Amino acid sequence: MLVTPASLFLALLTADVSSGALPGATTVTGAETSPATVAHRIVDGERERRIPGPFKRGIHELKDPSGWPAEPAVPAGPVDAERFDAAVAHLCGEVAPDAGLAELARVVREVSDETKADPFLMAALGYRESRCRPGLASPSGVGLLQIQPHMFAPGAELPFPRADLDRELLRDPAHNLRVGVALLSMWEREHAALDAALGSTPHRTAVAHFFWGDRVWGTTSEDRTLTARRTLIELYENGAVATRPSSLGLDIVSPLEGAPRLGTSGPGADRDDGKRAHRGEDIDATIGEPVRAVADGVVVFAGADMTGDHPALDLLPRQLRRWRNRTLGPGGFFVRVMHEGGIRSGYFHLNSFRVVAGQTVRAGEVIGTVGRTGVKVSGSHLHFEVHENGELRDPVSFLTAFVIPPNKTITHELAMAERRQRLARASRLRRHARAAALHRVG
Repeated sequence: MLVTPASLFLALLTADVSSGALPGATTVTGAETSPATVAHRIVDGERERRIPGPFKRGIHELKDPSGWPAEPAVPAGPVDAERFDAAVAHLCGEVAPDAGLAELARVVREVSDETKADPFLMAALGYRESRCRPGLASPSGVGLLQIQPHMFAPGAELPFPRADLDRELLRDPAHNLRVGVALLSMWEREHAALDAALGSTPHRTAVAHFFWGDRVWGTTSEDRTLTARRTLIELYENGAVATRPSSLGLDIVSPLEGAPRLGTSGPGADRDDGKRAHRGEDIDATIGEPVRAVADGVVVFAGADMTGDHPALDLLPRQLRRWRNRTLGPGGFFVRVMHEGGIRSGYFHLNSFRVVAGQTVRAGEVIGTVGRTGVKVSGSHLHFEVHENGELRDPVSFLTAFVIPPNKTITHELAMAERRQRLARASRLRRHARAAALHRVG
């Protein structure tokens, strides 16, 4: 069963806030409240993310977010505690191995049950915001969901007493989650009116408001949160890894969990100001996410891309720490796997890998984790390449069952504009050089 963006929050019901209090929360008696039944008075900047510099839309986003397919519904029936806890441990294990994940999963389950919220969404928000660390306090916010008290101006309408935004209270994961549920429900009720009044960047759900406030300026955080939610549901349902036919005649699985993923750059795009061309497909991802072999095969290389004319260096997984802070070539740590039919897949910019040359791997087997080794300016992503009998092929068509093509993104639009500008500049320089040569001859 699939749900549309508009109905995604039907399972995210507001706790009883008619008195302005959160269930189970410690509140200050007599604190000013804003009942849910009162229509929000839209005031620009009253409930808004505070960041230095001007707001601007992210570029690794779809130009039209309606291009995303519908999100999966919450699995039917009561949440199975063992399966849910295992899914959270898998999602968070690489980024927060010592954060007490069993206890964290239990709190998410219990608060979600208490508030009638979607536990998979709340766990995904915790992963996206704090990397599953409930005690985190940073410039971005406080606690598991990185709630930002300074997002709300004095007198801003809230679905709970302002005392519930106390930083010490927000360090408690249960309280933090209750505040998060109430805020999400508030924005779900109001986001259509807010978007119409304030001119938000197009987005899919009220999740986008959780990061930005009343006016939404980008969708990357929403996209990554919903990707984490899809991953959790996949893990919870524990189905077989889905294979799909590919353009090269090989049945494959997605290299990343939570498909569909967003491709942000394809082959041929300029790199290093046009000095080299991009050879693969970049897929948006978060550092620490598991990277999977797309098909059965044999690892033919695991190591590091080196700078200059130096050949790539074979490494064992235990040797990566020694090389992590050194200057690497643009590929960073990477793995190549040979499949049947002369097809070879490559996985670049890895944070780590856990395979060695000569090892046999199965489709869907984790071979490493996402990173940004070798990357100069971009955020974290997986660079994926495919060769057939030694010839570079277009991986965009190879991954079409699992990855939204990059030509639908703002990144692609900007890259094409920059390329046209570079080619026009080069053409002008050639014309000027020819004119100068003719002038000297004359």
